[in-house]
Amino acid sequence: MHRLSGDEIQVLLAGVFMSVKHLEGLRNFNRAILNPITKLIAGRFFYSLVFHNGRRSGKAYTTPVVAAKKDGYIFIPLPYGTETDWLLNIQTKRECVVKIKGKHYSSIKPEMVEPSVALPAFPSMLQSAFRRAGINQFLRLQIK
Repeated sequence: MHRLSGDEIQVLLAGVFMSVKHLEGLRNFNRAILNPITKLIAGRFFYSLVFHNGRRSGKAYTTPVVAAKKDGYIFIPLPYGTETDWLLNIQTKRECVVKIKGKHYSSIKPEMVEPSVALPAFPSMLQSAFRRAGINQFLRLQIK
């Protein structure tokens, strides 16, 4: 029996298998380089913004995401899985504010939902993109 090392464990992101090490590198690049640029337009156009507080520090953070609003809920795809800092902060605090198309929504009761629940909130083009990317985890937030 062959044991897999950390570099051999593969994940599927955007239709491409990559090692966990490379996925972590991509997350770090996005956090340091891409997210600050995205925040300049997020909340007004394509991207949305999540305002949340650190679970240990209490520090205020802003994270750009893709989000859709439908039937009193906000849905956010989780391409990096469920261990991201922003998601853990929201799950711990049980609340956040999401800015979508210029409007702020106080949100509570974070829960993971299946694609069959979340995908109908998104335009068909994004639904197809999420399926092709292998995104099968979504966050659902209830709008206060």
